[in-house]
Amino acid sequence: MKVISLLVTNFKNDNRVHRMAKSLSHHGFSTTVVAWKKGGVVERENYKGVEVERVVVSSDRWRRANLIVGAIQYFEFALRVVARYRKVDLWHCNDYEAFVIGVMAKMTRPKLKLVYDCHELESHRDGKGPFLRFLIRTIEKLFIPWTELLITISPSIKEFYLRTYKLSFVALVRNVPYEMHVVHSNTLREKLGLSENQKIFLYQGMLDKGRGVEMLLNAFDARKDSDAVIVFMGFGAFKEMVESYASRKDNIFFVPAVSYEEIPLYTGSADVGVNSTQPVCLNNLYCLPNKLFEYIHSEIPVLSIPLVDCAALIKEYGVGRIIRSWDVNSINEEVDAMMKEDLSSYRENLLAAKQALNWEVEEDVLISAYRSIPNASSH
Repeated sequence: MKVISLLVTNFKNDNRVHRMAKSLSHHGFSTTVVAWKKGGVVERENYKGVEVERVVVSSDRWRRANLIVGAIQYFEFALRVVARYRKVDLWHCNDYEAFVIGVMAKMTRPKLKLVYDCHELESHRDGKGPFLRFLIRTIEKLFIPWTELLITISPSIKEFYLRTYKLSFVALVRNVPYEMHVVHSNTLREKLGLSENQKIFLYQGMLDKGRGVEMLLNAFDARKDSDAVIVFMGFGAFKEMVESYASRKDNIFFVPAVSYEEIPLYTGSADVGVNSTQPVCLNNLYCLPNKLFEYIHSEIPVLSIPLVDCAALIKEYGVGRIIRSWDVNSINEEVDAMMKEDLSSYRENLLAAKQALNWEVEEDVLISAYRSIPNASSH
């Protein structure tokens, strides 16, 4: 069976799409990632064992000055993809933008099989206006019945789709990494001049709205000593704010984002990983972010805000603590508690979680779901 994994980006930093395409290819599904050629990437390449083809869009020469230009560019991309790949056996559509193109292709060729992979709960995502949310819900309601399989990333998002669209089956394929080999190092301590007596709380990821960055800054700003320090490692709109705090506080630090391959070296040199995504929408409330699994694979305990599935996972495996409420006092109560704990007591639970929550295990779920599709056996 020939499969394309379609996404409406240039496929430069999408580890989930890469892992899934590689697993499908490994299990006999001839899989090619199809993306948008923009931002200086090559048109064709073999990226770490995965074939990638990027579609050239002529209207990209126009500056995307408004929604109309953006819509023209999107529909040109859609038409070129449909014309080129409509005869492929199955389309794996990553998120709703790709799913819309998949629906267009199926209208021209009803035999085409569609898989809808929801990386987010797009119809309830912060930053999307009421009309777009309504449009996504309408598209999903009308066309999810056209799919052979729907895939989501967290138990609560899975339950949402089962309940909302009266589905009998949704595959849960979490965004877990390949099992990481931890590098127990002093990278952050050496880079930042920290002592062994100081405990490093690491925030890893986007420095942006809805991520809890401001409250973490306020909480550590309120602390009277530098026995507990927080390191923000990432990029985003709040980078300058973090740098400003770091310039005047000796317990707040900023480190630019590192490559995916370097994450174990840096994360493994922290003491605690912080997950502070704010529940400003259902998508955030139900999320299971990459960083949570990266902390676990780096064998450091987690301090998390009480998001539904994050809290359930942390409690199930006993790999960290949950912040009672999102305010300065509650954050510092849990920081103080972890300062008093012997963090090595989490090690056994972290190792057990790491054995259960890795891509080597999760890909079995993906392949089993694919083989349930009629006539989709890879052999």
